[in-house]
Amino acid sequence: MWVWIAFLGGTSALLLWMSYAQPFPEISGRWAWLMLGLTGILALGMSSPRATSSHLPAIISGLMGGLGVTIGAIHDRHKRDVILAPFAGMWFVAATVSALADGWSTYNTTEQWVGFILATTVISLEAFLFWKGLIIGIQGISWSQAALRQLDRGLIDGDRGAISMFEKSWSTDDSWLDAMSHAALIRIHESRGNSAAASEHAEMLERLGGIETVDESWLAKIDSCLTRLSTPIFESE
Repeated sequence: MWVWIAFLGGTSALLLWMSYAQPFPEISGRWAWLMLGLTGILALGMSSPRATSSHLPAIISGLMGGLGVTIGAIHDRHKRDVILAPFAGMWFVAATVSALADGWSTYNTTEQWVGFILATTVISLEAFLFWKGLIIGIQGISWSQAALRQLDRGLIDGDRGAISMFEKSWSTDDSWLDAMSHAALIRIHESRGNSAAASEHAEMLERLGGIETVDESWLAKIDSCLTRLSTPIFESE
């Protein structure tokens, strides 16, 4: 059982650490804290006078893994998170292989073949999730979405600020995304009086076709955020 605790605790801690590099860190971060909490409860159960079922860690790993893969896939589809699904997949694979291994000696030949195919399938799916999430990594549009959220919140500077995130939202395949990022950075720097940086991004935007290539609704959203941030708020008497 301590092997399960070390596995779940280690992977959850790694997920929490990697979540800080995500555009939306709260998605995988919450799952990491949840799994760390469940792992802590399992560890406490080890010292309980009443024996804890040896199958409980595998059950928790399987349930949370299956649910995490589903939710992670939804967030991946919406370009918000890419690491929850691979980590949840590890929990699900471990539970599946553990369940098959426990009953392997009692299976007949047909059941062993079915178990082997099932184990191969879930491991192959996990390899795909790992490749898609951790090898391909975060797409530029995810950083662009997160940057707009930070700008709307008024968080502009720093590693988690709008400027830093817009500067990460480049795409080698989608020039329109680069144009949107440059247009946003031009307006942000201009609003802060940083004409040198604004001119630099304006030059890059011209190489992509100029401001005409950027959707007007995107420009309106950026202007709206900047206008609201620059408008002083007076308390009514």
